[in-house]
Amino acid sequence: MRFKISIAQKPSHNAPVTCVGWSSTEEVYSAGDDNQLLSWSVSVNQSTRIAQLSQDLYPIDLQFLPRVGGTLGKHGDLVLLTSADGKFYILNKAGRIERSVEAHKGAVLVGQWGNDGSGLLTAGEDGLVKIWSRSGMLRSTVVSCDSSVYGACWSPDSQSIAYTHGKCVVIKQLAPNTKPLRWKAHEGLVLCLAWSAASDILVSGGEDCRYRVWDTHGRQMFSSTLHDHHITSIAWSPAGDLFAVGSYNTLRLCDYSGWSRSLEKPNTGSIYKLAWSGDGTQLAGACANGHVMFAHVVERDVHYGNFTASLSERKMVTVHNIQDETEEHLELPERIIQLALRYGHLVVTTPTQCYIYSTSNWNTPAIFDLKDGSVNVLLLCEKHILLVEKSTVGLYNYQGRLVASPRWPNMRLDYLRSSHLSLSPDTLAVRDTSDMKTVHIIDLSNTRSSTESTTIQHSMHIIQVALDQQGDSSSRNLALLDKAGDLYLVSVKSLTKTFSKLGRKIECFQWNANDNTIAAIQDTQLIVWYCPTAAFNAKLLKLCSLQYDSPELGRSPKINDFVGNSVSVRRADGSLLNVPISPYPSLVQKYAQDNKWSDVVNLCRSINNETAWACLAVLATQANSDTIDIAEEAYANINHHEKVYYLQYIKTLPTKAEQKAHLALLGGRLQEAESILLHNGMVFQTIYCNLNLHNWTRALDLAIKHKTQIDTVLYLRQKYLDGLGKTENNNKFSTLKESVQIDPEKVEQKIQMELQKRKPSQ
Repeated sequence: MRFKISIAQKPSHNAPVTCVGWSSTEEVYSAGDDNQLLSWSVSVNQSTRIAQLSQDLYPIDLQFLPRVGGTLGKHGDLVLLTSADGKFYILNKAGRIERSVEAHKGAVLVGQWGNDGSGLLTAGEDGLVKIWSRSGMLRSTVVSCDSSVYGACWSPDSQSIAYTHGKCVVIKQLAPNTKPLRWKAHEGLVLCLAWSAASDILVSGGEDCRYRVWDTHGRQMFSSTLHDHHITSIAWSPAGDLFAVGSYNTLRLCDYSGWSRSLEKPNTGSIYKLAWSGDGTQLAGACANGHVMFAHVVERDVHYGNFTASLSERKMVTVHNIQDETEEHLELPERIIQLALRYGHLVVTTPTQCYIYSTSNWNTPAIFDLKDGSVNVLLLCEKHILLVEKSTVGLYNYQGRLVASPRWPNMRLDYLRSSHLSLSPDTLAVRDTSDMKTVHIIDLSNTRSSTESTTIQHSMHIIQVALDQQGDSSSRNLALLDKAGDLYLVSVKSLTKTFSKLGRKIECFQWNANDNTIAAIQDTQLIVWYCPTAAFNAKLLKLCSLQYDSPELGRSPKINDFVGNSVSVRRADGSLLNVPISPYPSLVQKYAQDNKWSDVVNLCRSINNETAWACLAVLATQANSDTIDIAEEAYANINHHEKVYYLQYIKTLPTKAEQKAHLALLGGRLQEAESILLHNGMVFQTIYCNLNLHNWTRALDLAIKHKTQIDTVLYLRQKYLDGLGKTENNNKFSTLKESVQIDPEKVEQKIQMELQKRKPSQ
């Protein structure tokens, strides 16, 4: 991946260009020390003069009002322009000054709209940072320090700001009485600062000729090598996966973790400001020699199977088949924005259309027009394509036909990132944009239900969601990673959403594209869970996993891709490392999904691999088929003898319903066991199962609901507490005790009678 740079032959400005801003993905405004405001058509690299500013107005920073929800709103296109005379100006698109505000003593070095466009901040040479309303009314002076503030920016949620103070970076919460977080960032003055709204990471550049990447706790994630000159500008791409760094005659494209993807040496002088287009494919730079520089991201690669698709030119994709060394050149009429290759299809989007190519036939793509123009998020699964545009979401099949238009509460698409939603053949999961603890689940199997959603509520902020891709919809699982670094698995179809913890200190994770296996970076090691549904039992989960802890992973590795029997890991220096994994667990999964139990047992017998046997043990206890004997053999082979004895006991139970329920219990699926027993009228057995598992409240709820065995639950609860020497601390039990008469002898008789009824048949 690199920048392809274009600069006009002659500069349109007669003095240094100090700021640039995008009005649309095809138009850029620039302003400089020659007091001119110019408009640029990016495709032809030609400028038009919009306005001649007054002689004492020397622009420093420029930004267009963000388009919330993809629309302009009632205010239209507003431009925020800060100046060396201590004022900031709000202009319309025609260059007419709508409002002029005295903001600072000395130059206003930073002017930035809030992420939602409801307000703006300014920072100046006087050491003040102020927050203003959209119309230019002062709301508060949030920072007052003893040195000039060269960089300031909003946090993604607009609840705090980050600013520079000499050699330090400071994060200040806007809530009152909160202590700011401050750390030394550089050996010289910090000259520029950017905070990604998508990835929640900060980048700073300084006089010490380095740029550094920080997390929101002030911990350094990356420090660059020494550059030849000061770092003068930094800008994040909208998706948060890339950032650009500008210096004297230097432009660098970097991955979000800090390592450099490309280095260009254009003849620009110092690059004072950088700005990305809304679709994240283009960059504009304000140059000291009077030029406005445009850079387009090319050589973006996507891989799947034996195909590699690369964006070789702005309007051309080159597909390379490594199996037979053939190449296809796909030329499109417009510049390419999004590119995705998965499940035998290449999907390409331009500003107006979407092209779907089959890997078996590159000549005749399915083409359809986009509703809103540029696509923000593009997701592929085995059956469908999901396109998130500025104000619409569309689910399409691979023939290009619209299948559904999913909707969910708080549907704010401008804040939606690819890590916040996940697509599987029958389900869509979306993290709520305002309540970060909530995930909406949309059923796609029925087009009518695509406008209805159920929710999963977590106790912490969720930063990534991902659905498994294989199996039927009834067993669909969602993996979610929270802010604490804990990874959980939850069944999306179960009524009581039970969270099973897979691991802690997880940096990133990904489902396999071909089977239900998860790869994750845990601290500094790679861990692969071959059978994530074993999360209900820590010993089984460990047996069903691979831990790859090698020094070659280095510090801060990230998962790049997970397809087939290989995990692609991106190291901190940007190099790729492919880690091979065992093919047997995925074969076990495939045979189990297809109900080929004799084949899977023969496979496990022939390879006699402990991990494969452990996966089979879990899958056999979670299957709906009659697999007790298979589960027994699998558990015997991994020396879980207590489970073998329990399975032998299950075989002696008098009814098939009880056998199925106890097998589900062994597979960690309490809810399924409950529903089987209740469906067959076995209320006592359901309550007794919960009592044995010490689910006291659930047992009592069932007893109250079915108006039976309330005294039994209360009696056994009291007996349990007496054994521990503790007193009752649950109000539900305390209040019921007063109204329910308990006769220990009668209760014991009742229990014996019930147990006698379900005595195993000999």
